[in-house]
Amino acid sequence: MSYRDLLRIVVSNLNRMRARVSLTAIGVVIGTAAVVLLVSLSIGLQSNLAESMSAFGDLTVIEVRRPMEGPNPSPLERRRPAMVLDDDTLDTIRELPNVVAVSARANLQPPVELKLGREVSQMAFVRGVDPDAAPLLGWQLVSGQPRLGGGMAVVGQRVFDEGGSVVFIEGGGAIAEPGQGGEDETPKLQGRSITAELTRYDETGQEVKRTERLRVGGVFEESGGFDDMAVYMALADVEKLNQWYTGKRRNPRDGHDEAVVKVADPGDVREVQAAIDEMGFQTFSSQQIADELGQFFIIVRVILGGIGAIALLVAAFGIANTMTMAIYERTKEIGIMKAIGATNRDVLQIFLGEAGAIGFLGGLFGVLLGWGGGKAINFALQQVVAQSNPGAPPPEEPLQLIMTPLWLSAFALAFATVIGLASGVYPALRAASMKPLRALRTD
Repeated sequence: MSYRDLLRIVVSNLNRMRARVSLTAIGVVIGTAAVVLLVSLSIGLQSNLAESMSAFGDLTVIEVRRPMEGPNPSPLERRRPAMVLDDDTLDTIRELPNVVAVSARANLQPPVELKLGREVSQMAFVRGVDPDAAPLLGWQLVSGQPRLGGGMAVVGQRVFDEGGSVVFIEGGGAIAEPGQGGEDETPKLQGRSITAELTRYDETGQEVKRTERLRVGGVFEESGGFDDMAVYMALADVEKLNQWYTGKRRNPRDGHDEAVVKVADPGDVREVQAAIDEMGFQTFSSQQIADELGQFFIIVRVILGGIGAIALLVAAFGIANTMTMAIYERTKEIGIMKAIGATNRDVLQIFLGEAGAIGFLGGLFGVLLGWGGGKAINFALQQVVAQSNPGAPPPEEPLQLIMTPLWLSAFALAFATVIGLASGVYPALRAASMKPLRALRTD
């Protein structure tokens, strides 16, 4: 029997029992649509969270800190040599594969007040990094260049947004939450001079102030992350100001408190971070959060897909029941087919083809239903968001809570077809094993 003859017979047989096939296929449609919608929901949630990962920082950056000593170190910890984040250690990290740049990092210790005309800020975070490493750290700037030193600084757009707040997260990062003011209320910073007024107290308790002038050489793109409220200076300048505040100069043998490592690609972060961990240092990267979220959504995807697969499993019993009933109704027909030369394989192919066709048709309409349902849900959510913020400008990219990639549609269609074929195996084997004479004698 040729495949053309097989297809013609399958279509003819299904056409004869349209009502039963339609009712059976509805179960496959519902199951397939459930799989598509639920898995698309998990994909959409993961994609939206991934787009928000910029608030946690660059995925290719690793923060390194020297290990913290516990209050009661064990004898083994006392004998273990102290890990020092000195220049030699930084050179060792710099030689690791896929490392683009390494820089020590220092935070400004004295309280600082920034002034720009009438604008005053006490919310900024001032950090120092190596000027040579700054151009390699992958800073995203809206204007200027990542040049530090000589009284230059790279600043965030929200440095003078006093209406905002900052939420600290695990690992030392922070998320800047802008205030109620619009973008026009943020002063233009590129090329302007900022006055930094630092404060300390001497031995007698008298207040001592120091003024530094910083020229803005670059402005960060607004990302909702730490850099929106940050001011970066040359490492040597920050250490000089910390020395003025504490009265002590940093001992090079004590190393640095922390460093920042830039790698070539987010996929390289795990390997580089593991190598630094083996040196005994504490590390943190935004890629860790991304990995944990990825693992979580894999579990969510499997659970949601499994819920939809249960509906397909129920539909599979419907297909098996339909094909089994078809055997009883077409017993004499099977006997005639065998009497005129049809082989067991031919009968097997016909019944498997019918079962697979039911699965395929149900899967096809289920994919279309799931895709259309996802579009409808996204549209409804966009309308709700628009009505809840009537004065807000429309977003550049509309909210897409449910995303259906092409591979998911193809997988759901193939899975439904396989379910149909699997459901028809028993009825097909039973039909193929019938004896011709016995089948012909059946009323």
